[in-house]
This record gives sequence, structure tokens and C-alpha cells, in this order.
Amino acid sequence: MKHTLELDDLELTALMTHLQGQSEIMVESRLNCSNRNEIPDREEVLLNMVYANLFTLAYQADKNPKVDYNIIENQDRIYKYK
Repeated sequence: MKHTLELDDLELTALMTHLQGQSEIMVESRLNCSNRNEIPDREEVLLNMVYANLFTLAYQADKNPKVDYNIIENQDRIYKYK
């Protein structure tokens, strides 16, 4: 079963950026553990799958000349938000 989540440009960028950070944290944590050959847990695998889908959507929108989506500008807007 597939579900649809509707996000605006800023929400898509924020979620993608957050999941990217979480992915990096989980990988770094695994690299720092005593057993470096430990396989990722189910949560990490699933979050990386969601992140991969989000990144693909954002990248395709960013490269599509018919769409005004811009990853870098949206990330700048997120970090400047107060």
C-alpha cells in the first residue's frame, strides 16, 4: 500500500535535510562502535529509504526547468528562519 504526503517546497527541503542529518549520525555511530561490521538496524534502513525517495524528488524538482524549486535557496531559508 502506498500513501501520499503533500509537502510544500520548504517542508520537503526541511524533511530531506533532517533525514540526511539523521542518516549521517547513525552511520557515524556505527563507525564508532566496537563492531564496525555490524549491519544497520531496521530503523536506519527504513529512514535511509525514505531519505533516498525524498532526495530523488527534490533533485528532480531542482533540475526541472518547469518548476521553481531550488534546494540551496530553500536550505538557506531554513537556516535563516528565526
